[in-house]
Amino acid sequence: MQDLEKVYKIAEEYKMKGELLKASEEYKKILKKNPDSINARISLADIFYILGDIDKSIEQYEKAVELKPHYGLVLYRLGISYFRATKFYKAISVLDRVIKLDPDLYMAYYWKGLSYYHIGRVRESIESYKKLREKGKDSTLGYYHLAISYKTIGNYKEAIKYLEKILKEDPNIVSVNYHLGLSYLGLSKIEKALLCFKKVLEIDSEHQGAKDILGNLSTDQEMLYTFGIEESKSDENMEALITNYHIGEAYKGFSGIDRAFKYFRKKLKEDQKGK
Repeated sequence: MQDLEKVYKIAEEYKMKGELLKASEEYKKILKKNPDSINARISLADIFYILGDIDKSIEQYEKAVELKPHYGLVLYRLGISYFRATKFYKAISVLDRVIKLDPDLYMAYYWKGLSYYHIGRVRESIESYKKLREKGKDSTLGYYHLAISYKTIGNYKEAIKYLEKILKEDPNIVSVNYHLGLSYLGLSKIEKALLCFKKVLEIDSEHQGAKDILGNLSTDQEMLYTFGIEESKSDENMEALITNYHIGEAYKGFSGIDRAFKYFRKKLKEDQKGK
């Protein structure tokens, strides 16, 4: 036993130095002599997980769970490993066990929500993210993934609500601005969507998704016309609208489409006042 303690100490020193392969060999020595060493088993599983060898990490976590079935932290790590191995149903089952043991471990709801999302059960993912928000009130992850799930089922208003909450704290998160733009597009709020995608490109000029969408907006022959109709809310200004549409067309392009929108609003208001 004394020798195993020395080996364990050596393994821990290797791990602290970041020499994970050497550490793993020492843990294996311990397990060869004492297969029931829970600490060595968990440490070896952790190393496999860090190194990206998820199948081996699962194998070790499963053996650790056999040794200690109600060890919540090991179950939690096993659940995450199942998720990373795309074994989503197993991940959900294990994470449910974690939550029963410790209902306040809010990140378990996060991984459970992700697992539900990946198997297409989005409404259940929403319920998990709601729990995440309830248990971890400071978790931005809760707002973000709740928003993405709402966007996925077409509930754009709820998605926008949560994405805007995040941007109040930090307005420069690329993915949040991008999904906010997509949500506004879902509601046909073109100008607001446009502002979001331009913000994305201000932060990350190489963001291909935002570039593609802006390109589509700027080349859509009906887009400004439709936008003008929505803005005017009147059938009495169709002639002025069509005239302004063609003037607005001259402003189209990455930098000019917003000027076209402004031109629509300004000219239509002037036309309405004139009548």
